[in-house]
Amino acid sequence: MEEKQMMTNEQLEAELQSLRSKATIARVLTYGSGAAMILCFITAMIPLAIFCLVLALVGGYQLEKSSSTLKKLLSDNIINGVLKEALGDDVEYNPWGRINPGSMVFPFSYNTTAGSDHIKAVYNGLNIELGDIELINEQETTDENGQTEKNQITHFKGQWLTCDFGKELAGEVYISEWGKKDRKLMKSNVSMDNEQFSRRFCVRADNPEEAYYILTPNMMEYIISMADKSGGIVYISFLRNGKLHVAVKSGRDFFELGKDNANVEILRQKFLDELRWFTDIVDTLRVEDTIYKKAASV
Repeated sequence: MEEKQMMTNEQLEAELQSLRSKATIARVLTYGSGAAMILCFITAMIPLAIFCLVLALVGGYQLEKSSSTLKKLLSDNIINGVLKEALGDDVEYNPWGRINPGSMVFPFSYNTTAGSDHIKAVYNGLNIELGDIELINEQETTDENGQTEKNQITHFKGQWLTCDFGKELAGEVYISEWGKKDRKLMKSNVSMDNEQFSRRFCVRADNPEEAYYILTPNMMEYIISMADKSGGIVYISFLRNGKLHVAVKSGRDFFELGKDNANVEILRQKFLDELRWFTDIVDTLRVEDTIYKKAASV
């Protein structure tokens, strides 16, 4: 993967600022016109409502166009180079692709997913996938007039990592960071000795011995430290088939321009730090013998 640096940093920063401004204007036009359209329909001002609908459609088109152009500009000039630096040469990046979620214990249910920034790589000999994901519960309701309406609740927005260690793990263990509300919806079936860890995480395993084997005192301390730096709520699953899943409910997307000045070097470092949080997990866990199944003695 090559970084297509086609302009100077000053030119790139100016273009990023311009596209962000256009996207912001389009967003205000889209949502403002949409709200006005609904109000006009309610008050029977049909011609004005139709005009607002047209404005909302135009704004939506411009928002999609500006956002798409912004994403491609970031990809060609910054993201591809950052991915190569963090993950190596064997990496594929699809800004509009989507990662498939794996098995995880959540305090909610979902039936629909959305996502972007799909990354596939061979990192230090291990196959990994990484990307933005939203977990959505979509339901249809029918009113007394027989009109059907779809309602969506986004329960999770953040990042998901899948790493295949290539050999069988010591068991299936699920670790879910929880708050007071989540305790009503999730219950640990494994009690850990680390009080700080137990207050912060729910631990589920069909066989408690597998949890004790994987979650050593050092491992629990590492997970606490890792979660402190995550910027969100952390969920982890160790699966017997060799897969590790890590999901972070950060409430944001990867590779966001944000509201700060579009400084290219600051953006590069920000994106690199985001990726290295995940690669540090892979680097740490891949050498932990306790996560792997012991070979049968002859």
